[in-house]
This record gives sequence, structure tokens and C-alpha cells, in this order.
Amino acid sequence: MDTASQYWHLIRLTGAGDGHSHMVPQVKTWLQPWLADDIKDAETTLQQRLITIWQANHGQADLAQLSLRCFISHQIRDVCLQLAQRFGPTHGFSARDLFPLVLDDDGQLQPNHRPFTLEILDTYDPTQANLGAWARRLTQHHRDLNQALLEQGLYRASDWAILNDTSVKQLQRILQDYHHCSDHEISRASRLLQQYHQVYRRDRIRNRQGSANTRCQPPSREQLQRIEPAMAPRSLLHRLKTLASQLRAYRIHVRSGHPIPYSDAAVDWTQVADPRQSCPNDDDQAAFLAAYRQALEQDLDAAIADSITTAITQLRQRRPPKDDPYVEGLYLFHCQGMAMGQLAPRLGLSGQVQVNRLLQLKRLRAEVRHRLIPSLCQTVYQAAQPYVSAAQLQQLNQTLEQLLTQEVDQLLDEARSEAQIPKDRTAQSLFARRLCHVIHRFLSSPETALE
Repeated sequence: MDTASQYWHLIRLTGAGDGHSHMVPQVKTWLQPWLADDIKDAETTLQQRLITIWQANHGQADLAQLSLRCFISHQIRDVCLQLAQRFGPTHGFSARDLFPLVLDDDGQLQPNHRPFTLEILDTYDPTQANLGAWARRLTQHHRDLNQALLEQGLYRASDWAILNDTSVKQLQRILQDYHHCSDHEISRASRLLQQYHQVYRRDRIRNRQGSANTRCQPPSREQLQRIEPAMAPRSLLHRLKTLASQLRAYRIHVRSGHPIPYSDAAVDWTQVADPRQSCPNDDDQAAFLAAYRQALEQDLDAAIADSITTAITQLRQRRPPKDDPYVEGLYLFHCQGMAMGQLAPRLGLSGQVQVNRLLQLKRLRAEVRHRLIPSLCQTVYQAAQPYVSAAQLQQLNQTLEQLLTQEVDQLLDEARSEAQIPKDRTAQSLFARRLCHVIHRFLSSPETALE
């Protein structure tokens, strides 16, 4: 597709979660005479002309705005594709996971809601950047998109930016409370960060005076020698990156919305009962399995409830609030087996795409997974202590997370497969059954709450 045609092709989200190009005939017809002019090959001229018409706010302003939204939608899709290509294989996401977060323009001449394309356009200042660069920048800083990336363990600030905006006091607190470092390690790291600030941050502030904002670049060899003259530059660079990775891990942990304290506390073996050295007998196995099933349901309930609460908090801030339709949609879909297409009129939405965007079932399952695995590991580890020997417990500690991750993934795969059944669907998977158990506490309708 040539660049000019991007001004009458809108990238829209499909029901399958893809970003597909849809021609907007009225915009193409309106632009046709222009394409015969000498501005055909001058994208900048075309863009400036559209912006002028839109900002004049009379006559054909709506068509100019929609044309610019079409162009912006291509920039948004490109950012999602680039992020998925660069980071997806490592962090386990695809562009289809990102599209629903930012592609919300339905192509209406006068949209009922404020799509992200219009948000970009409204905040655009032609004196600061070109429209394509502005659209890509705002997409890269989109709150929901960044939150989703954080939940996949991706925090996109460079090592040098992280070190730059972390104070020594913050570093000391993170190393002590989160990474449980020794006083000696904290003292060494504090001194290193102070030296880094004295050289790198001071140079950056001086070099940025009177110039535009730029990304933090790796320190030069000369800067490394000034930071720590007694250390080889390569070794110093490694130490700085290690320090940055510790700070990055903490930020991912906190900003992803799951501030579970880091802990690698070892078991005090003198306090662990060691009643048997052999394998547990049948009674012990049955007792342990019963305790495990109970723990799984309790922790799954808590993970589902916490994930729904987080979503409700975010949706309540929308205008108009969307938390009630969200809860009702989850209930009708999982507990009543209603198809997505049937849900739209019940929830006051215009179509299945809007229902998909509201419920975000894939994101809900990912959220539950993120909360459930560490919680379940801790619960099962504690539950296992009365039934196994110290040696077996140590072995279990090394493999527990892997085993439970497989178990949870299988549980959520069953839920995903069940959700794809178009009709006559019943809540058979454990995830759906527990969600139907939990959702009642969030329902505001007495009729559904008493079901």
C-alpha cells in the first residue's frame, strides 16, 4: 500500500483480534481530486492541507479529521508489529495481544467515543514533530499497552535511563528490602551509583542544555574511566548493567501491579519435621491431594477476584464507566453461555468487537495466571511439609514452580478452548466454574446475584 492510500484506509480491529485495513470510500472520493494535483507525491503537503481544513473546523473538517485518523491508525499498527517482532518471541506475546489495546477507531465520521487516533490528533503540535512520529511516540507510551508489556516482564527503559533516575536512597531500599542484599553489597552498589551520577548524569545535563530530549546512550569509554579509574571499562560496564537489571526487576515487579515482596528465604531445616525418609503412604498421598485441590480452588478464587477488581477499578474511571457492563458480560458469557454477538445489545455496545475489547478474556486469563502461580507455589510448598521428608521437600522446592506452571497453563488452556465454543456452552472448565462462583460478589443486579 502506498503512503497516499493510508489516508483513506483505516486499520480496524477485527473480531478475531487482527488489525486489518478497511477502505473508507467517502474519504477516498473526497481526496480523489487532490491526487490529480501536484500534491500527489508530496505527503507533507497533503498532511498539512488536511490539518489546516480540520483545524479550521468548518465545511469538510470531519472528512479531513477521518483521513488523518486513517493515517494515524497505520502508525499505531506499525508500532504494535515492531514491538511484537522485537520483543514478542522473548516475552511471549504477539501483535494480536496489543491491537485490542490501541486500535479502537471504528471509522465513524463522528465517533461516539474518543478513539485513540483522535486523542493523538488532538494533542498534536505541528511545530514539535511530524504527525507520524507523534503518533508512534504516543502509541509507544500508551498506558494500557505499557501495562500489558509490563505484565509480560518487559520494561522498555534503557539500563542507563534506569540508573539515571534512581536515587541512592531508592537503590539502598530496593537492594535491602527486595533483593535482600548484604550491607557490604549495598555499600558497594551505592558508591558505584554515586560515581555514575557524578560523571554520566552531570555530562548528560550539560550536553542537553538547549537541545531536544534524547535517549540515554551507553557511557563512553572515557566516561567509564572517569567513573571508576581503577577498573577495566568492560568490567565496570558489566557491573553497571547488573545493577540496572536489579532495579529493572524491581520496577517490573511493582509497576505490573503485583507488588509481591521478593523472597528467597531458605527453609530452616532444624524446624522442619522429618518424620519419614521413605515415600509417603497412600493415606498421606490422599490427604495431600485433598489439601492441594482445596488450595488450588482457594488461590484460583483469590486470583480471579483480584484480577476482576483491578479491571473494575480501571473501567470505573472511563466516561461513561464500564465496570457494570464488564461484570455483567463476564457473568453472561461464562455462567449463562451467551455468545459474544448476543452480548452486545445486552451491554449497550454496538458489536462483538466492542464486547471483545471490554471483556479482554485473554488478558484476564493472563492476569489470573500471573497472580496464581506464585501464590499456589507458596501454598503447596507449605501444605507439602507434613507429608514429605526434608530431602524430598528440598527437591520439591526446586521443581515446584515448573510443575505448577504446567498445571496452571493446562487449566487456562481448557478455559480458553471452552471460551471458543460458539453456542450451547456450559461452564465445565475449573476456571469458568470458579469465576461463576466468584463473580456473584461483584454483581449489582439482585436477579443475577441470586442465580
